[in-house]
Amino acid sequence: RPQAMAQLTRVLLLLTAATAPVAAAATCPAYMCGAQESQSVVCPTATSARSDPVLALEPHNLYIRNAASHSAEIFYVQKDGSEVSHGLLTPGGRRSFAALHGDVWRARAVSPGKVGNGALMLEHQVSAVEVRNCECPQPEFNDCAKPPFKGPRWTKSDPIVFHNRAGLPMDMFFWNGTCEELISWNDVGGLQPLQHKAVESTQGHTFRFRDAATRRLLMQHTLSDLVLRGCDDGSAEKNAESVESLRKTVSELEDEGESLRETLALELASLVSALHDLASNKSAALPSADWHVGAGADMDSLAPLRAAAGTFGQLSRLL
Repeated sequence: RPQAMAQLTRVLLLLTAATAPVAAAATCPAYMCGAQESQSVVCPTATSARSDPVLALEPHNLYIRNAASHSAEIFYVQKDGSEVSHGLLTPGGRRSFAALHGDVWRARAVSPGKVGNGALMLEHQVSAVEVRNCECPQPEFNDCAKPPFKGPRWTKSDPIVFHNRAGLPMDMFFWNGTCEELISWNDVGGLQPLQHKAVESTQGHTFRFRDAATRRLLMQHTLSDLVLRGCDDGSAEKNAESVESLRKTVSELEDEGESLRETLALELASLVSALHDLASNKSAALPSADWHVGAGADMDSLAPLRAAAGTFGQLSRLL
């Protein structure tokens, strides 16, 4: 009799849900409908989020995998906003971290000597998975038709919490790649809007959420690692701007140097001409009768002028 009453209650709730106004489906990111999540190439920006643990919920296992070509340092953000290091994660490395709902974690690039050193690669706040009413493609519903699983579990437990934000009652299913197994069997009439559901799961499991009345797929979620990827922190653009600025400066200096060369060449030419005139005038002023007596001394006095004229002539030819 209790089973019959529970079944009758479920039918009544489903009938109520079927006749109630249907919440409009929303356009969601493709990964919320089962597609592969897109990879962002832009580094995230740190927010003001700080850890505020929710002790009432089960601990959460946080898995971080580094797919970048450089190491990353993992930080826990405390309530005062300071970051506490939890060690390095080398390229290709994967680590698990014991966390609580409300915790905030960050990962920063470790690339000494490079512009992107210390750049934020990831910021993540542990929270319940919000289930939305998404406009998803509708895969055929294939019921595993298995009795409810009640344990014991033989795989590592990775607890997860789901929050119904779809605006309608929903059923939750574990999808094994072939068929779907109902896991919200103890929620008569489906998990109601705004309710939470804690599930003992394992990393890699995929869940599907369907309208409890129509079996329409609302959303799909897979427990997966937080993946760190190399990202553009703007340093490439800054470097390009810096290089372009240097090119412009070099070009301006070259133009200025050419102008200075021309000015200096003209000044040197004028100076050489003046020196030549001075030397010629001095030679013409020497007395011819005393050439055999003072010629040596007078010629010696003109030698520095001729040497200077020769030097400036060489400089002008180089310019």
